[in-house]
Amino acid sequence: MKCVKCEGQLHRVQVGDIEVDQCDRCAGIWFDARELDRVLGQKSVDALRRLSSPDLALDQRRGRCPRCRSGGDLVRVASTLGPIHIDTCSVCGGQWLDGGELEVLRRKGFTGSMKRLFSWILDLG
Repeated sequence: MKCVKCEGQLHRVQVGDIEVDQCDRCAGIWFDARELDRVLGQKSVDALRRLSSPDLALDQRRGRCPRCRSGGDLVRVASTLGPIHIDTCSVCGGQWLDGGELEVLRRKGFTGSMKRLFSWILDLG
């Protein structure tokens, strides 16, 4: 699959019992519905390529859902907990984090707050 934000390719990465797709170029990660919450709960995400900080230019780009393509424009959902946008597909509920954003979420310990945010997003659909 083509990356949501750049010219890279998404490759499957196993994180515990969860399979996500990560870009070989920008390190962004695609999570199918409800996978992000599960990954945030993992003790280790060492299988994923990490960036030290998010790329703000990529964060500003709009993307299309790699699963839905035709009807899945990603909606930028701002985190109330920091400078993170979780690009979310309004059709399938999949979510995109730009490279470096997962590390920020994990470092800040946002798991509980993110669960509430994701539940709120899914309840809108």
